[in-house]
Amino acid sequence: MKHACIVIRDKQSYLNGNEFEPVVAALIGGGYAPDQILLVPDDDMHLFAQTLTDCKNFFNTVFVIGPGEALPMLRLRVCEMLKAVIPQGCLIEKQKKFFVCLPYGTSGRDMVCREVIDSLDAKYSVKHDRMVVRAVGTPTERLQNVVREAVARSNGKLTFHVEEKHGDQCIEVSYDDTAPKMLVDDVMRFLAGGLNDHLYAVEDTSLPLRIVQLLQLRGLRLSIAESFTGGGVAQQLISVPGASKVLFEGIVAYDNGSKMHRLGVQATTLQKQGAVSDEVAYEMAAGLLSSGGCDVSLSTTGIAGPQSDNTGKPVGLCYIAVGTKASIYVYKYVYQGSREEISRRAVNQALFLLYKQLK
Repeated sequence: MKHACIVIRDKQSYLNGNEFEPVVAALIGGGYAPDQILLVPDDDMHLFAQTLTDCKNFFNTVFVIGPGEALPMLRLRVCEMLKAVIPQGCLIEKQKKFFVCLPYGTSGRDMVCREVIDSLDAKYSVKHDRMVVRAVGTPTERLQNVVREAVARSNGKLTFHVEEKHGDQCIEVSYDDTAPKMLVDDVMRFLAGGLNDHLYAVEDTSLPLRIVQLLQLRGLRLSIAESFTGGGVAQQLISVPGASKVLFEGIVAYDNGSKMHRLGVQATTLQKQGAVSDEVAYEMAAGLLSSGGCDVSLSTTGIAGPQSDNTGKPVGLCYIAVGTKASIYVYKYVYQGSREEISRRAVNQALFLLYKQLK
């Protein structure tokens, strides 16, 4: 089966893909990966009609993605162009071909997951399933090589979708009921082995959720001290229900004075090594543990930019410390990108290091 997406877009607005990316990702995850994505301006209905007709001739399923407020009229127009009966459900059918109108963004994604996939599976008499592998910080070349080999091993029976956001990597493996279970298991084992030391889940579970689960399982409490990540690590964990049982405190020690008075960082360390150093990261984490309220601590200090500090250290440099009273480990990274990208990547890396400490 072949599938296409027609994206109705406002040609006066900048196109960044965020409008239709969540919808396409949901289609891929459900086993209906588009073979083509076609962009049509919203003020050219003649081009839209021609594109729809061409897709009807060459594809089994056509997804039309547009602004949510325009969806009822768009659906009516599709039925008129196809001379199709307006259906009760989400699928418009014409000559055993199916057409689905979807809104932009998370609304379209939710509609795909909640209604569209089940309806198409029933129409095509297939059952789709998916497996997920999640990792953090796998080098790009290594990730590409692992996925390339997994695709070769799948013999065309499996569909792969790779998504990365600020170092957090997700590989979705979709397949229908014709794919042998032994093949699926073999590919999943290969992916897990290939990502190995960067892996944190072989299911669709977020990293913050995994950490909260591990803290609960181990009976541990966590404290966090953040400088340049500005509370981003704590915010990710607090978003998980039940985090209040395992998170003792989160401190944003942005100023050097806060590092000294709240965390016990030595003034001489700050003067000699600078706020962005492995020594300061260590002392921040140690200060949390010395308070007696936690069993595990994590700290971050770095330079998110856009300019460096007066030490001349590079933008993107950061140190992350994680440990217990028995031992604290400090890790150094240098990230590229905007201020937000550097900070968010450091947040994900800090969470992953915490996961590894707890695992």
